[in-house]
Amino acid sequence: MTKKITNPEILAIRGAAEVDPACGRVWVGLDVGLKSTSVCVLDRDGKVVHHCSMKTHPTEIGRYLAKNFASNVAVVGMETGAMSAHLAGGLRKQGYKVAVMDALQVHRVLSLKRNKTDTNDARGIAEITRTGRDYLTEVYVKSAACFEVRAQLIMRYRLVQQRLANENMIRGLLRVYGGRVEPGAKSSATYRDRVVEQLLIIQDREGINLRPRILPVLDLCERLQTDAVRIETELEALAAANPVCRRFMAVPGIGAITALSFFTAIEEPSRFRRADDVAAYLGLTPRVYQSGESLTHGKISKMGNRLTRTHMVNAATVLLSATKTFSSLKDWGVRLAKKVGFNKAKVAVARKLAVILFGMWRDGTHFQFKAETVEPHRQMMQAARA
Repeated sequence: MTKKITNPEILAIRGAAEVDPACGRVWVGLDVGLKSTSVCVLDRDGKVVHHCSMKTHPTEIGRYLAKNFASNVAVVGMETGAMSAHLAGGLRKQGYKVAVMDALQVHRVLSLKRNKTDTNDARGIAEITRTGRDYLTEVYVKSAACFEVRAQLIMRYRLVQQRLANENMIRGLLRVYGGRVEPGAKSSATYRDRVVEQLLIIQDREGINLRPRILPVLDLCERLQTDAVRIETELEALAAANPVCRRFMAVPGIGAITALSFFTAIEEPSRFRRADDVAAYLGLTPRVYQSGESLTHGKISKMGNRLTRTHMVNAATVLLSATKTFSSLKDWGVRLAKKVGFNKAKVAVARKLAVILFGMWRDGTHFQFKAETVEPHRQMMQAARA
């Protein structure tokens, strides 16, 4: 149980709060670790009221704040990390205002201190929370339901990657003995048949029996494929039940996985002021460096969610190379590919896809295959809602 602190600084804060609540406000900085969290509390003048370390759990931290600072906590600040979503959600349920700030930006501020310690980091985060939230990016913490869908997307992606890695390993091992697995359908059943065929050829030709070593790995590939298909079926059902994702899937190249990935990456469209901000949020916009007379546009920033960015680029690839339906977006992408190359064009199309999907979500519109019908359709939907 958290011990109640009775040092003079805390008593002075509580006494000031009884006279004037604004004078008794405190700001809290949390340097979050996996097992323990360093806590620093500052008053309105930036003076350290109390500093301690405790277990990384929202109930423990909330009990400490409630016992010692009553309702005088203005903001609790922390940086993004593995435990930040759990802590932020738990503290918000207890009624505290929590600011989760971008870890990269916080690191740049904290690096000004000569010595990096948990105490200094908690003090720096508390000071940023008190004075610097206007110039640092405050991160949106997604809901538990959103994290659940994201977990399924990540698990499916990992299962597919592990299966492909094992299949490539087998293909490489067989090449040592002159075996060559012909490319074909990516189902585990057909791949297994082609590998077994090569194993028999190697045994007849070289007198080496590789089946006891290779067959267990093939069994593993089949199990990975089965689990990935099961998760994909569940995700397809979730996408079909979501009206926003159903509208997303009407866009050429967008399937259930990409629709859910984009939906859960954004979750709340009202937090973006402009549609172009979504492309920057997903890391699909080029970096800009300007100093004096020089202005350089580099490669895309890749600062957003990597998995969603991969899904968007894959959707753009399908749109450009596999879809047969005409659309102004595909026509623009094909012309751009002839000018700058396919790799750059697919990233540009992915950026436009992100903007289009966000606009459809925000305005409640549907995908228009011709650019000239977009504005009339938007006006029609706005009039219908009015």
